[in-house]
Order: sequence, then structure tokens, then C-alpha cells
Amino acid sequence: MSKKVVAAIDLGSHALRMKVGEISKSGLFYELENYRKINGVGHDTFTTGKVSFNTVDKICDELKLFKKSFEEYGVDQYMAMATSAIREAENRDYIVDQIRLKTGLEIEVISNSEEQYLTHKAIKHKLKNYEQLIQEGAVVVVVGAGSVQITTYKEGRLRSSQNVKMGSLRIKEVFDDIERKTLRYHNILDEYITTNLEGVDFFKESDTYKHLIAVGGEISVISKIIENQQNKDRDQLSEKEFIKLFDHIVDMTIEEIEETYGVKRERAEIILPSMMLFKMFLEKVESNQIITPIISLTDGIIRLIHEEMYLKKRSNENDDDIIANAEALARKFQHNSSHAKQVEENALVLFDRLKKIHGLKHERVLLQVASILHDVGKIIALDQHHKHSYNIIRSLEIFGLSEEHVEMVANIACYHSMVKPTITDENFKSLPREARTKVGKLISILRLADALDRSHKGKIQIQSVRLHEKELIIRCTSAVNADTTLEEWTFNQKADYFMEVFGITPRLKIKREFENEKK
Repeated sequence: MSKKVVAAIDLGSHALRMKVGEISKSGLFYELENYRKINGVGHDTFTTGKVSFNTVDKICDELKLFKKSFEEYGVDQYMAMATSAIREAENRDYIVDQIRLKTGLEIEVISNSEEQYLTHKAIKHKLKNYEQLIQEGAVVVVVGAGSVQITTYKEGRLRSSQNVKMGSLRIKEVFDDIERKTLRYHNILDEYITTNLEGVDFFKESDTYKHLIAVGGEISVISKIIENQQNKDRDQLSEKEFIKLFDHIVDMTIEEIEETYGVKRERAEIILPSMMLFKMFLEKVESNQIITPIISLTDGIIRLIHEEMYLKKRSNENDDDIIANAEALARKFQHNSSHAKQVEENALVLFDRLKKIHGLKHERVLLQVASILHDVGKIIALDQHHKHSYNIIRSLEIFGLSEEHVEMVANIACYHSMVKPTITDENFKSLPREARTKVGKLISILRLADALDRSHKGKIQIQSVRLHEKELIIRCTSAVNADTTLEEWTFNQKADYFMEVFGITPRLKIKREFENEKK
């Protein structure tokens, strides 16, 4: 069968979305149905901290209709994901369980970093000139109902990715008790938004970015209003058109926006906060255009389904962004970049050469991130810095990684030093059993990789890795006059955990460069 029918469901903070369509092996998607319904999830969570069961019942009624569509279209595979409002709800586990029991649908609550990872997948697929845009320098601003994500790119590489809990609906709920008619309303919003964006790297950088890519935040409604006025249909807006519309609505009441532009109330309420956010970023980029790929999380989910259905493995296309984000985070903690790079290279060589004994695949990127971040705890204290590294890493949002994956990375980094993990360690014990096994394998590799650069001077280079019976022979080279005593001693000390995990004893063999010539 050349095409399969797939469905993506996004249980968002402001709306419930479903997209159904046929997808081919090449990734072409033909849309059969696109559904959007405003929900009260964000209102509940952002005001009370919990989602009411009355709201859950309404959501389940809609989801039951979705299931009927599955049957009508013959859906082969679906994915359903929930974002910030469910993620932050105190009763999220009960809510997900009730949805499963009442509808039969499995809802996955994803982290913000996973949400952004999928959103960027959709953006890359939508914008054919995406690589050119990020090469020239671009800031991607995703305005959700609950938060704003700011991701910057320069020379084709991700520079920074930050999340601020200040989405359009959250702003609206914060100021819900302020009369919309007050002349100072937009001034209050401006002060609130400006204050909350003060810590964002983009606004502190001296560098400039050429392009602004705007996603979410009712950008589709804003585009339609401008297109209707200009009788145009395109995927970008001019600064002049945007500012003109902003100036028109800034002092309007919600009722006036509804009547003037034919916008439903629930969307009219959040247009101004969204436009104010986009305007602040537009003022700092060089371009006088806003690039507006009209996509949603459902588009990213469709891309993920395509990978799982046809490619049978996770695409590595966004791994570069994950690594670039980890490197940017490490720089913030003033890590030793040359040592981190050496450990990363050592770890990846060992991982790739030992596939037969560790049996891991996608976890390679977790080892790589842990290698980059393993020493960030030194910014707090040199003594027991591995513990500080653990606490720092687990508090980070790392682009594209789930909360469980971040916890795994934090544990891998935690045990890079002489201290070995034990089942009595709370942080290690709290991992699911399967994750604990994987983390143990990656820890054993990172410990050897770190030992090979114990002096932080790059004295040793791996030349070959070979299994011989119950021994792992790691052959390396070093300069003829290099003293590698510290590396050799540390390697022998850390090798015991590798033996515990794999039942194989690591042996280090060092050949001095030029020693043959000298003889």
C-alpha cells in the first residue's frame, strides 16, 4: 500500500485539534479533515491549577467524535499529544486516565522541548527555503496559549532556545479582571510583556537577525485579516501591514474586534497580546517582513508518524539542533569547551564501536548531550561538582528531549566521576527499570571517555577499539614526551564499573607517536 491514513490530535491549552489525511512513503500528505474546537483546559489550569472534570467531559465528547472519524476514514495510525495546560495541571495523571477510560484514546503528555521539536519539524517541512533562512540568521517565535518559545539560528546552527511562560491565553487570564475598555490596557500589557522578556538571550544579544518566523499566536487569523484587506494570499506579512493592523486594534474593545473583523470572541480576546509579542521581535530583526508558515503541532505529529510508519526509526534531522542547544547551555555555565569536546569525541567513538555489546541506538544523542554538559556543576563548586551537574541538568529544558530523557542525561553526567551509581541512590533508583539499564551502560562509556582526558589537555587520541574474549582493548596514541600517568591511573580506576555492567575488562594500550622512528 503506497499511502496510509493517519491522524494527529493536539490537546492544546486553548484548542483541541485533529488532522486526518493520507501520507505517502515520500512524506507527501493529503489532508482529508482538519478540525479545531476551543476548549477550557487552559482557562482551568492557568486560573485554578487543575482541569475540572466538567471540562474533561466536554473534551471526551469531542474525542469520541474524532474516533468516529478514524473509523470512517480507516485510520491506520494515530498519535494524540497534550501540551502545557495538561502538563502543568496538578491532576494531569487523573485527567489522562479519564480520557483513556472514556474514549479509548491514549494521550501522551509531552514536555515543552518535545513540543518545540515537533513544531520545528513542521516548520522545516513547510518552508522550502528554511536552510537558507537559518543560514542568514533567523529567530523563530512560537506563541502558544501558555508560553512563548524563542529559538535563534545563525549560520545554519541553533544558537539558543528559551521558553517563557507567557502565552497569549495566559496573559489574557492574568489580566481578565481589568476592564478591556481602559485606555491604559495596552500600556499595561506592554509593561508586563517587556518585563517578562528581559531575560531572553535574543533581547540581550548585540547580534542582529535577518528573519522573523512567526508561528501560533493567532497568526493565521492576523494573516487572514490582512489578506482580506489587501486581497492577497501568501506566507509572509510586511511590517507596514502588520503595524497598520496593530494600530487599528490596539484601542479596540474585544466586541469591536469581533464586529469589525468577523473574528470569534475566543480568538479576538488573544489577538492583541499575540500581536504585541510579535511586534517586539519584529522591531529587533533586520527584515521588514514576517514569515508566517501556517502550521500547528498536528503538522509536527504527522511528520513523526511518517518517520515511525515508513522509516522505522527516528530521523536524526533535528539531532544537530539538540546538540547545538546543549552546547549553548554549556557555554552559559562557563564549561571547559575543549575538554567537553574531547570527552564527547571519545564517548561517541566508544559507543559506535561497542554497538554489539550495548545494543543501544537512539540513546547515542543522550550520551552526546551528557558528555557536553557533564562538568557544568563546576560553576557552583569544584567539590562534588558531579552532584551539582546533576541538579543543573535536570532543571534544564533541552531542545527535543522529554523530561525522562533529561533525567537520564542528568544521571549519566552525575556519575562521570569516581562515584559509581547504586540502586540506593534516589536519583538513579527513581528511573524506570529499562531506563536505568540504559543509563548504566552509557555511564560506563562516559566514565572511560572522561578518564582518557583526565588532565584536560587532550594528550590521548583513540586509534582502535577491539573486543578480544573478555577484554576490551582500547589502543591510543599520544605525543612521545606526554606524561599520561594520570589518564592511565584514572582509566584503571573507572574501568571497574564497565566490568560490572558488561562483564568485560577494559585495557588501555598507549603508543607514543614517533617511537618507531626514534628506535
